Parts: sequence; C-alpha cells; structure tokens
Amino acid sequence: MGIFSSKQKSETNQEQSKDEFVGSTISFALIVVLVFAFKSSILDANNIPSGSMIPTLKIGDFLFVNKMRYSFRMPFTEKELIRYDDPKRGDIITFIPPDYALFSEGSNSGLFPKRFVKRVIGLPGDTIRINRSDLEIPGRGIVNYAKIEFKEAGKSEFENYNPRSVPIGDELSDLDNIGASARSLFVEKKRDFEHFVLEGSEDDRRGSMGGYNCNFDEGCLIPEGHYMVMGDNRDDSSDSRVWGFVPREDILGKALILYFSIDWKDSTCEYVDGSELAEVGKELAKRYDGDALFNRCHPSEIYSSRGSEHESRFGWIERTLRYRLWRMEVRWKRIGRLLQ
Repeated sequence: MGIFSSKQKSETNQEQSKDEFVGSTISFALIVVLVFAFKSSILDANNIPSGSMIPTLKIGDFLFVNKMRYSFRMPFTEKELIRYDDPKRGDIITFIPPDYALFSEGSNSGLFPKRFVKRVIGLPGDTIRINRSDLEIPGRGIVNYAKIEFKEAGKSEFENYNPRSVPIGDELSDLDNIGASARSLFVEKKRDFEHFVLEGSEDDRRGSMGGYNCNFDEGCLIPEGHYMVMGDNRDDSSDSRVWGFVPREDILGKALILYFSIDWKDSTCEYVDGSELAEVGKELAKRYDGDALFNRCHPSEIYSSRGSEHESRFGWIERTLRYRLWRMEVRWKRIGRLLQ
C-alpha cells in the first residue's frame, strides 16, 4: 500500500510540475505579447544612430516616443485606427521614411524597419521658402545661413523662426560627430519654445523633393495632409528638402523624453578634448598619437571616414569590448531631458 501511495504521489507531483510549467510558459508568453503590444502602440523606445538632429538629439541618445500623441494604431502594425490630433509646428516626430530616403541614412535591413526622427517646420497649406544670407559669427567668420520663412494658409506675409547666433558652450563638447563641431550654433523659436540649430556654409540639401515641383527660392506650397520636416543639424540631414514631404498617415509619434545617453566616441576618439574640438575644429584640436592613439581607437575608426558601419557582429563585439567600453562616457546631464 505504501509503495502504491508513493507512486501516486510521484505521478501527482509530475502532473503538478507539468501544469506549473505550462502555466508559467503561457504567462511569460502573455507578458511578452503585452510588452510588445505596449511598445508598438503606446510608448516606444528608440536610440539615435546618426547626427542629423544634433545638438537636440546626439548620437548615443536613447529616447521614449509617445506613439499615442496623435493617433492610436493597431498593435503590431502601423494601421491607424483612431486619429485625434495632428503634429504642431516644431514637434519632433518619428515617421516612416520613403524607401529612397533610406539610401542617404543607411540601409533598411533587419527585422525592424527603420524610422526617422526630424522636426516639423512646415504644416499643410504653408508656403515655405529658404532665403540664404551671410551672417558674421564671432570667432567663426562668415556663415551662409539658410533662413526658413513660412506663410500660413490664408495669410499674405511670410514669417520666420527668428534665428540668432549663440555661443557654442557645452552643447557641442560631447558630440560623437566631427562635422558638427565645425558648424555654428543658432537658436530658433517655434511656438512658445526655442531650440538649437547647427548651420555651416554648405548646400541647403535641395533635391528632387520626391516628385514635387518645388522651388524654395520663390516658395513651395505644402499639400494638404503633408508636413515638411528637417533635422536641426541642417547641413547633415536627409529630410524634406531632399526627398519630399511626409504624409500624415506615415507619422507615428512624438519624441517625449531622453532616458539615457552615451557618448561612445566612435568618431572623435582620437581627439583629446571635446570642448576644444567644438571650439577650434578638427584641424586645430589636439589629437592622440602613437601608442596612446592605438590604445584608444580601433583602426577602422582612425582610417575609415565612414567609421565601422559595415563591420560584422563579431567585429562590433570585439571593438566594443576592447575600445568602446573604456572610453565611453555617460551624458548624465541629458538623462530625463524633455524634448522640444
């Protein structure tokens, strides 16, 4: 009787263990589904891999995006179910880029499609023109600034975003981007807030405009249901000046807050001081050399102007463990910054 009872207990325990395993697996799967549903429809987490929004968003920034700011979309899809608001002038938005725009900011490979982050500078019905003018900046010489002017639907006069030059200060001292350090810092006003803009003396990125007939010298009308977006780093941004306006249905959410930020120094590892690099530019800033340079930078970071974008996964791991972890810095002051 005792042997039979022990056998029954053993079978009962096995059945209970099996039920617990099945229950735990189902619970875990449900949690995963809910997390990804939350991420796809409510609050998304993004990282910044390029410098098109410097200095508002820097390479190595991590941000939350409010995907319910303008509409509600079906979980696991981009299908819009309910629309209750539209982007405002100056909003930083995430959106689905046109396929041909991806060539200018990297390939669209992988399981997850690439999303762009830019600032809204023109609304449906606006007429936009870009007026280039020479401005003399103390310590930087003459800068050919592209002043954006807009005329709202129904109005007769053009307005602008009141750009003004400001000292570089600390905003450019922790950039993982050499080109941006050679540009001048401005502030523009959108609605009731101001934000930084970087300008140099390069072209204003005019392209085919994605099939639109647009002349920014005379004025370009934004069609209904479309928005004009640009990067805050004006001379290093693939945006509406190149590939056209963004349809309203492709706008996914509004950038909300920075929750973490790392300066990996992938592009600036050879420079001794970030503040000096921002102030005097790459030609005059002091560099590491000899063993100090090769102990700090991977060869691909020294010799390749394009960095290490085509490296293998093993190469990325090796470079990160040997070089990036020891030189990277956390941008503590940026954590928790609300985005405008």
